[in-house]
Amino acid sequence: MSDARTQPTELRPLTISRVLEIDWADGSTSRVSFETLRVECPCAECKGHTPEQAQIITGKEEVNLTDIQAVGNYAVQLFFSDGHSTGIYTWEYLRLLADRAESA
Repeated sequence: MSDARTQPTELRPLTISRVLEIDWADGSTSRVSFETLRVECPCAECKGHTPEQAQIITGKEEVNLTDIQAVGNYAVQLFFSDGHSTGIYTWEYLRLLADRAESA
C-alpha cells in the first residue's frame, strides 16, 4: 500500500536534461536521470532471478526515455531509446531511486 511519500502526482520526462522529474503526494519533487533509470532497471533480464545473474549495465549516458505507460495504480513501464522496455518501476522503487539520486 502506498503512502504520500511513495505516491507520485506527476511524472515529467525532461528530454534535454535527460531527467525524469517526479512530484510526490507528500509535496516533494525528485529528479532521476534517464541513465540511472536504465541501468537500475528492475526487470529479470537486467537484475536476474538471483544476485549472481544480475547484469552490469553500462554505456547508457546518452539514453533517452521515449514513453511512459501506467501499470495499474502501482507502477509505470518505461521505454528507452536503446529499445529496452521490460522493466516495471513500482512507485516504491522509483522513490528508492530518487532518494539514492538525492543523496549522491
